This record gives sequence, C-alpha cells and structure tokens, in this order.
Amino acid sequence: MESSRQLEKIGVAIATMLSETVSEIRVITEVHDDWLERRYDLVQNGKLVEGVEGERSVNRSVNDALSALRRDMLKEGQEDWHHCSYVLKADGTFKIDFDRSKPPSV
Repeated sequence: MESSRQLEKIGVAIATMLSETVSEIRVITEVHDDWLERRYDLVQNGKLVEGVEGERSVNRSVNDALSALRRDMLKEGQEDWHHCSYVLKADGTFKIDFDRSKPPSV
C-alpha cells in the first residue's frame, strides 16, 4: 500500500528531531488538496513543548508525505480526512490518528 510508505517517510523525516532529551515527537496537521498546516510538539525532558520549528528539509519531507498520504488513502477507498496527529516515540513506535469528524477550516 502506498499509504504505508508515506507513514514511513513521515517517521524517517521527523526522527532527526529525536535526541537524548526528546522522547516523543507529535505532528499535528490539517491537510487539504492545495495546502496544509503542520506543527510539531515535542516531549522534552518529560514536558510537552508545543510549536517547535522544524528544519526546512524536514518540513518539506513531512508536508509532501502528508499530502501524498491523504491522496493515497483516498485512492485506496478510505474515508476522507483533513486532520491528523502522528506521534513518533524514541523507541521507534508510532501512532497516527485521523479526525474525520472535524470540519476543515477554510
């Protein structure tokens, strides 16, 4: 499935943000056909740090993968979504949640 490849690309891109002090990275996203908004939250030293800036190359990779993920999921016949959160933990496990009930903002 193409969508699983996109999930892997997101994880690989944000893994560069992990460190000894960062145990978790969260990507909170709103995705549309022609734009997306994304922010990174980190769990650093056990505390949540919201709105961390990512490097340009990380942002570009994550944006591309999230847009492709939505397109691929639609092609696979899955229900449309515009909001999701992707959580990568330092041990390499990840979780993604889609909020299909939330209307897109315009």
